[in-house]
Amino acid sequence: MKPAPPSAPDRPQRRKPAQSRARATAHAIREAFVQLLVEKGYDKVSIRQVIALAGVGIGSFYEYFSSKEALAAVCIHLRVKEIAAAMSASIDATRGQPLPDRVDALLQAQCAAPLAEPEQWTALFLLERKVSGVEAFRSLYAEYVQLWEEALSAGGDWPSGAAIAEAAFAAHAMTYSLVSQLLMTSARPPDPQAMQRMLRTAVHGYLSVMAPLAYRMHRFDT
Repeated sequence: MKPAPPSAPDRPQRRKPAQSRARATAHAIREAFVQLLVEKGYDKVSIRQVIALAGVGIGSFYEYFSSKEALAAVCIHLRVKEIAAAMSASIDATRGQPLPDRVDALLQAQCAAPLAEPEQWTALFLLERKVSGVEAFRSLYAEYVQLWEEALSAGGDWPSGAAIAEAAFAAHAMTYSLVSQLLMTSARPPDPQAMQRMLRTAVHGYLSVMAPLAYRMHRFDT
């Protein structure tokens, strides 16, 4: 999916870059890390490799990140935050539209980045399991479920007796699981259109049972 912005990583940045030059330096370090992560895998990436690729000194690295683990956590956190912001914007843009249209827009907002950069997100999904603590994962998961709940309730067509919190959890669980597991288990990048069809079939199928009247007269675009 107002899921407060995403929770802070377990190992935060040492200093938040405020000036444009500082932001550019921190960004270069993060981008270099993700590139190396895709190429080598987390265990084979060193700080010296990161700063060499980023074109910065070791002092600049430790000005913003206390360790490789802290850098990894920040990379995941910021990318997930970008998706949450896109989902929030989608909810605002489709407020009042029919439920199936709101759901389609939210699915697109949640899945656009992973499907556009599958190699990077495959590496990040795998890395998430190494650097994210249980509480941080639970908090972030709850935030995304809350975004889904907001989307489901944003049109006035959700049935008054239907369990909206349960439906929001299920919709996010299906979306997150299908995307992350498809990327992590595929030997080659997935077909985005096929992935979107699978997601739409799963999520709309479930929600049409929970909110049948909202789907009864809806005609989907092919």
